[in-house]
Amino acid sequence: METENVLLEAEKDYQKQYKKSKWWIEHRDGLRRMGIVALIMLDALFVGFAGWAFADAYLVSFADEKRAVLEMASYGQSDLHSYALARAAKSIKVVTPTATISSEGKYDLYATISNPNRDWWAEFTYVFSSTAGTTEEAKGFVLPNSEKPVVAYAIASATPPRSLALSLSSVAWHHIDRHETGEPAAWIANRVGFEISDAAFAPIMIEEKTVGRVSFTVRNTTAYGFYDPSLTVLLMRGPAVVGVTGTTLASIGAGESQDVAINWFGPIPNVNKVEVVVEVNPFDMASYKGLAGETTEDTRTRVKLRR
Repeated sequence: METENVLLEAEKDYQKQYKKSKWWIEHRDGLRRMGIVALIMLDALFVGFAGWAFADAYLVSFADEKRAVLEMASYGQSDLHSYALARAAKSIKVVTPTATISSEGKYDLYATISNPNRDWWAEFTYVFSSTAGTTEEAKGFVLPNSEKPVVAYAIASATPPRSLALSLSSVAWHHIDRHETGEPAAWIANRVGFEISDAAFAPIMIEEKTVGRVSFTVRNTTAYGFYDPSLTVLLMRGPAVVGVTGTTLASIGAGESQDVAINWFGPIPNVNKVEVVVEVNPFDMASYKGLAGETTEDTRTRVKLRR
């Protein structure tokens, strides 16, 4: 009985398979023709769409689309120009230069410059011009959001220079990447920090001649040492600068203090305040001293005094 049921089920499955195979054999040619027709219609649709797009782009709407593209390009250039202007560095500001007597027949020319930009520092070439002529070109730099003196020492002139002007040229702006430094002011303050103490100006005797002497102590308060830090000394009487001098240290290490003395051989001005400005460029890798324990050799001139 069970065997008959199994044979009956097998016969039913065979009949179903037979009907499917028979249907496929009878209809496969028609299905192939339908598939070909469908593909032809789909291709015709694509070709028709492409033809219409081409005709619309180059025949129907060409003029309108060209005008729209030009308008978008114009608006984009305007936005780009506005963005560039907003991010561009503002010019270095110059305070009217002055001349102070250095020695008989010589004058020191002095001006203050300032950089109003937060994310830009600049390198430049400068000259002073006056009735005494034009000074030799010198190079300088100014850090972001900072003010500094620019000086030309010992310029020969029979009379006090007049019509004094400071000209900056070859100004090269350098943008600070905040991804690398973070806040520029904090980055600079972490690397450049000098403390001036016991600054004084007083007359002394050298070989029976009275000369002036500026003395002070400079301390590097940071963890970075530098080669050739430049020191500019302003001799003040009230708010006015009555004398300018300066020197360059061979180097100063991290946390190091150095006593500095500069003699003044010109007429001794009446001074009630001494200001010292220390300059190093933290963006110039050549200005950094090696870390303690590293072997380094400095073959440059060790001391550079004012003329």
